[in-house]
Amino acid sequence: MILNQAKGIFFSKEAHIYLTDDGRELIGLTGLMQKHGLGADYSGIPEKVLDKAAAEGTAIHELLQKYDEGEAMLHEALVDEYREAIHHIGLKHVASEFLVSDGETVATFIDKVYATGNNMLVDLADVKTTEKVHKRALAWQLGCGKYLFERQNPGVKVRNTFCISINKKTRRLNGLVPIEPVSEAEVIALLEAERKGLIYIDDNALKDASLVIPDEELAVYVNNAVTVSELKAKIKEIEAAMAGANDKLLAYMEANNLDEMAAPGGVFKRKAAYSQTRVDSAKLKKDFPAVFQKVAKETAVKGSVTFKPNE
Repeated sequence: MILNQAKGIFFSKEAHIYLTDDGRELIGLTGLMQKHGLGADYSGIPEKVLDKAAAEGTAIHELLQKYDEGEAMLHEALVDEYREAIHHIGLKHVASEFLVSDGETVATFIDKVYATGNNMLVDLADVKTTEKVHKRALAWQLGCGKYLFERQNPGVKVRNTFCISINKKTRRLNGLVPIEPVSEAEVIALLEAERKGLIYIDDNALKDASLVIPDEELAVYVNNAVTVSELKAKIKEIEAAMAGANDKLLAYMEANNLDEMAAPGGVFKRKAAYSQTRVDSAKLKKDFPAVFQKVAKETAVKGSVTFKPNE
């Protein structure tokens, strides 16, 4: 598969800037996203910590790139897991650090481009070594990459975009996380805002809960909510394991007309089977709307908040 990378653009690693042949500076996608408040927020994290994380992330990026580009290497668990994961979904590496740009405003490197088996379709991926997968920021990063890639390669479409999530501490693969990219219209609106010197407002972005709850209190809340979620899952697992023994006990107690049976640490009590009558409100409303309106009672239900842990 032959693809077109951006031409006439030079990237300076030292200055971390993109320059065109005629000397114009283009903004990098990371800088563009930060400028418009679309990137992940790492404010409050010490600079030394960020520098160390960046160095570890760069080393992992380079490791995967060396493997993808055919460099022989010693056994590495991360490489083995990465190879198996990509092979499992039927992809073949085409390029790493693929340069894309609109030639006017922005330029960036796409971490991974994969062949899908169809010459007109590719998948794009971004390698992330952060503890949390910031899906909205990734939606912007991969959405912009998709838009620029398809402009540079007419006729070739991006099929899927995903994140290669890696635990940098253990150097193991967390998994491949599907990411729904932002729309082409959103990318065009962002670039137009940048060209006009305006700040783009992402109306689809989720507000951060720290606007309402202080960070320390929020951390405790989230930790407790995650614990509750894990305990509920564990309870379901335990109840499923108990179901078989429960059925055997019930069948025996019913057959022998027993209300109680002894066990170490307690007593099993049988609740006799019974029938109950309920009104089918949907059928009542459909067949007898006047009666339904006459007997219906409206009850106010207080609003509530639930927490869904990140996958």
